[in-house]
Amino acid sequence: MFDTRTPTKTHLYYIVGYGLRLYVTCLTVAGVYSLLWVLELAGYLNETTIAAIWLAIAAMGTVFLVLLIPLFYSSRSDRR
Repeated sequence: MFDTRTPTKTHLYYIVGYGLRLYVTCLTVAGVYSLLWVLELAGYLNETTIAAIWLAIAAMGTVFLVLLIPLFYSSRSDRR
């Protein structure tokens, strides 16, 4: 009735790989945020520069999402 498959080593490797990617991404984001914060406190960056950096980061994230949507739907389509 229910399809219960036991996870294989390959599945576990994929899960661990995704976990490591998420961990590295979180460390990178936290590191960049901390660096910008320290540079602002030290007086190396003014408010205008910080605002431009945050807008650039938001724009890159938006472009990534816009490009990701068609890739996702093309990978899920039955036509190949």
